Amino acid sequence: MENISFILNKLEDAIIVLDSEQKIVFQNSHSIDLFENNYTGQNITNLIRSPIVLETLENVYKNKKTKIIEYSSEYGQNLSPRSTNFYNVEISYEKNHLQLTNTKDNYVILMKNITPLKNIEKVRSSFIANVSHELKTPLATIMGFLETIRGPAKDDQKSMSKFLGIMDKETIRMKRLIDDLIVVSKIESDEHIHPTKKVNLLKIIDNVAESLKEYAMKKNIKIRFNHQLSEGLFVLGNEDELVQVFTNIIDNSIKYGKINSSIDIKAEEVKEQTDQSEDKKLFPQIILKISVKDESDGIHAKHLSRLTERFYRVDAARSKEIGGTGLGLTIVKHILNKHRGHLDIKSEINQGSTFTVELPIAPIS
Repeated sequence: MENISFILNKLEDAIIVLDSEQKIVFQNSHSIDLFENNYTGQNITNLIRSPIVLETLENVYKNKKTKIIEYSSEYGQNLSPRSTNFYNVEISYEKNHLQLTNTKDNYVILMKNITPLKNIEKVRSSFIANVSHELKTPLATIMGFLETIRGPAKDDQKSMSKFLGIMDKETIRMKRLIDDLIVVSKIESDEHIHPTKKVNLLKIIDNVAESLKEYAMKKNIKIRFNHQLSEGLFVLGNEDELVQVFTNIIDNSIKYGKINSSIDIKAEEVKEQTDQSEDKKLFPQIILKISVKDESDGIHAKHLSRLTERFYRVDAARSKEIGGTGLGLTIVKHILNKHRGHLDIKSEINQGSTFTVELPIAPIS
């Protein structure tokens, strides 16, 4: 019995065993954590009050046939505020196969937490809805102008030229959106695969800044990259993906920066204490911090935590007007996750925003 209890206590599913009178004769550790108490010896109704679970339990007691239902609960290891968890609940009749009690008949309630799957399903549904909405608008615009060109404006060269220009703009917007969606999908699929190749991050930033200077000059924005670091500093990374990180960030700063302003890029080494061992000892780790500070209108504090969400825009109309897809910072976040990095965003209204990328410096060996 002790061996069986030991095994059951190691499972990540909650297990409750009842006798023929619906009294709890065993709860594994996960079940005790879930319900925040050990109810052994008490009736199951003291532990679970959900009508659907209790009705299903009565059915199993009557027919001795296994039933599976879905159950939602706000129990959960003293979490505050409480969040709803979802479980697949399997209730089965056993003839004391587990040898946990001396009674002939036992009934087992097995609760498998499916909350992560539910969350993924929710994110997927939201993602599909957002993509549909983002594509629907330019498609509706193109279809509307096509209908106009075929009909009322078919002999009006001036209107036709104007409408074709708008259609071309909307087509480019859709292409950008689809390209970014493909990038997000690819990065998410291999986000767990961390890069092992050493790349010169300072050189990457220098090249990105140089490539965007002409674009910045259209608004008379100066890009300045200052540091007193060794050019031989490396991080473990994918060069193309890191180029994309800083292209997206600096491109955003240009798009939203004020005319006749500047973008200041700074790099510094920071030594941090990190827990990298089983015995919880702290080890120093050198982090390379790259900050990109612009002179924009700034972003209200309430938006900052959501900027890396898919399709989240502070000003949707302005973002679409300047060609934003709402996925740029999402891509940045996922690439940095893959590189064991971090993005920090600070902003002040009318003062500008600072985007800081933190990446661990590659070991010398």
